[in-house]
Amino acid sequence: LNSFGMARLNEVCLALVAAVFGTSLTATTAATLLRVPNTLKVDEVAKRSGQRAASNSSSAEVAFGLIGSNSSKPIRIARGGAGQPKEKEEPKVKQPSHLKCGATTKAHSGSDKDDACPDECPFFAQDRNDKDFCTFACVAEPECRKMNPTTPIGDTKLGVCRSCVIDGCHVCDHSVADDRCAKCQGGYSLGADGKCHFKYVGDWMYYVLYAIVAILVLVVIWVIDMQIRPCCNEAGLEYGLTEREDKKLRQKKDDSGERKLWPLTTNLMKMQVAGPGMMLHFNFQAFLIIWALFIACTWMCFCQFVDEDLWRLGTRSFGTPRDNCILVAWGYETQRALMWTKVSFLWIVYIGSMLLCFAYGVYQLREFQEADYQHKTMKDFVAMVVGLPAVSGEKHVEEDLKAKLESVTGQRVIGVSVAWDYQEYEEDIKKALDEDLDSADPPPAPVEPPPMNPIRHQFYNLERAIFGLPSCDSAGEREVAEEGDPVEQVLSKMHTSPRAFAVFETQEAMEEAV
Repeated sequence: LNSFGMARLNEVCLALVAAVFGTSLTATTAATLLRVPNTLKVDEVAKRSGQRAASNSSSAEVAFGLIGSNSSKPIRIARGGAGQPKEKEEPKVKQPSHLKCGATTKAHSGSDKDDACPDECPFFAQDRNDKDFCTFACVAEPECRKMNPTTPIGDTKLGVCRSCVIDGCHVCDHSVADDRCAKCQGGYSLGADGKCHFKYVGDWMYYVLYAIVAILVLVVIWVIDMQIRPCCNEAGLEYGLTEREDKKLRQKKDDSGERKLWPLTTNLMKMQVAGPGMMLHFNFQAFLIIWALFIACTWMCFCQFVDEDLWRLGTRSFGTPRDNCILVAWGYETQRALMWTKVSFLWIVYIGSMLLCFAYGVYQLREFQEADYQHKTMKDFVAMVVGLPAVSGEKHVEEDLKAKLESVTGQRVIGVSVAWDYQEYEEDIKKALDEDLDSADPPPAPVEPPPMNPIRHQFYNLERAIFGLPSCDSAGEREVAEEGDPVEQVLSKMHTSPRAFAVFETQEAMEEAV
């Protein structure tokens, strides 16, 4: 990026900003008025940009002249909320005015936003009679329409001539010096008072609200009913609580044989609680925090030691058209003077992020290697066999492969697990596995609930439908399903995949066999 290319980039960005300001702002965009120091020192701005105070006006002309003579100037003042100003806000303190009635002046970065027009002509009006940008004149309210036909209202609160500020208004009524709308936006209708009213407000909204309240009441009653409902299956409750406790991560057995829970002070970046994957994941989270702090601290150093205006660029609120002109001109000059800081910041972040990623990758690899060296796991005893032919499930593949491996390697093999191609029978296999686990640790049989009142009975049926609660007839249905679909027939139809896993007696035996 050379100086010419950076200057052109700034000009394009400024043209986009000025084009936005060339249209009427919405009330949401300018929820708060511009708050800047009482006096913007021209010499200070000129010093930053490498120019003298006399060049401020020409800089503003460059900033706003990029749009062309045919572009429209800002014509509306946007305020947060409705058209009427808040009564709690204190009026702006007027300073002795040096401006003259009817005299057109150009707002630039050195202009004081707190300048006020004389009492005889208390409103700033954009001069639409010239072809320049950011030119304003002090006029009385009857003269607002002469300067700009679309801003006939004199706002004593803001001290400007403005158009109407009405929520939902598309085209203002410029024939009166009041907040009246001539055409509303879609979804709004124009009332006799000149305001825009939402079309779809009606009785149906109250019906929807009543329905939502009724549903919430039913949910509250449902939760209360579940809370006070008596327990009719103590064995099932105890089984569920036991299963819940067994799923918690615990430490190794202590001297008393008890496995305690991990304390909240456990360092998950160093301690293996659920394998090396979780440890590396929390290291990744810590790296993200360090990387974000690095970027934030780098930018804070630029703001603190280079120029404090870097804190303010892009954060100041918009207000009246004159305030916007001052703000954009100041931002244009300040940003051009400090563009080298942004380029330097990007280079530092790019190179620093790259070096941090390299260091993080090496650190993660070393952490995994150290954890793998310190802990013996199943993979230290297992070798994967590849390139096996497809064999039918009718044969005893595991026993034959185990005997062959022992004869070839000379090492004792504890067992062989062959990977099967079961894609066509996935549903049957998963069902058989679930039933096998249930038979090894069978849950308590479902218990028929006691008689209930009609409301509780409906809640209970809803719970069974949502949570899939078993019924008392589920055991009989399971037996019928088992008889109709033998697992042996499914296994005989499958074929082995090219991979198998052989478990050796020791790690040394596995390494010797490989």
